[in-house]
Amino acid sequence: MLDGGCAVTSVRVRPTHSISNALRHERGSATVTALIVVGVAAVLLAGLMWRQQIQIRTLENMRDQVQAQWLQRAAIDFARLVLVEDQRNSQIDHLGEAWALPLADGKVADFLKNTDVPDEIAAVTLQGQLMDAQSQFNLANLWDKSFKTINPPGVQEYGRLLEALGLDKNLAQQTAQGVLQADMPIYDLEGLLKLPSYSPAILDQIRPFVSILPILTTVNVNTASAEVLMAAIPGLSRSAAGAFVQQRAATPLKSADEITTLLNKMGASQGITLDASLVDVRSQFWLARSEIRMGRGIFVSSALIQRSQNPLPSGNFTQVIWSKTGKVISDF
Repeated sequence: MLDGGCAVTSVRVRPTHSISNALRHERGSATVTALIVVGVAAVLLAGLMWRQQIQIRTLENMRDQVQAQWLQRAAIDFARLVLVEDQRNSQIDHLGEAWALPLADGKVADFLKNTDVPDEIAAVTLQGQLMDAQSQFNLANLWDKSFKTINPPGVQEYGRLLEALGLDKNLAQQTAQGVLQADMPIYDLEGLLKLPSYSPAILDQIRPFVSILPILTTVNVNTASAEVLMAAIPGLSRSAAGAFVQQRAATPLKSADEITTLLNKMGASQGITLDASLVDVRSQFWLARSEIRMGRGIFVSSALIQRSQNPLPSGNFTQVIWSKTGKVISDF
């Protein structure tokens, strides 16, 4: 109480340094909050951009796949044309003919020189090759054409092939019996893995020498390897088979009768029994393989083509039995 009767109320003054600390704390919290918001926004934006990039890549891959499929169809049609032209000009099939020449790294632009094509298509490369499917042993020969009974000549032929490859020839009989008993026709070599006697290693060993065709076929002695010749011609030694391959390269055989003539010329006919039902100099089945490099992918395809001397039900001289496509490499 002061003089004059005036009352004075005391006021507590907050220290200046406390206010300053509070303001700094609030600014710091706001900065952290802003950083968090910016960080979350950056993460969300990066996620959206990545998702958009994935969608773009997916669309590009789908586009490349469709374009590759059309190019693969064109390659198969070209192979069919080559086979028809070959049949018009020759009555035998051998490795010195045009169909046996591989197509290595040909650019699509080279085939369309007078056509305006997009740059991404013009830069596409194509590799392709036709292989005589009857240069290999046909596993379908293990059974009769109705798949009811075992075909003994086919089993013996397969046994000789296995023996030539250093495998147990008894596997031929086991294969014929096992597949027939299980009633499971073989459509590709991987189907053999269902049998206990086969392993991936054995499959890799026989793959270059074995095919699976829709009907019983002969072996083309003009295109078969030495091992397949040893299987198709009983009693033919490895050295004689190698000499046979060299002789036919210079002079392809024009008829089955010339097989015996060539063996006599080589002095290798002794002990050989030629079964005319197992060999021939013509073929009707080919494997067409192609590899297309487009964009970030490599697209591969294979097809089995049948050729006939007479028009097939479709009216053409060739038809595609099956076709498989796939993409083996993708830079996604």
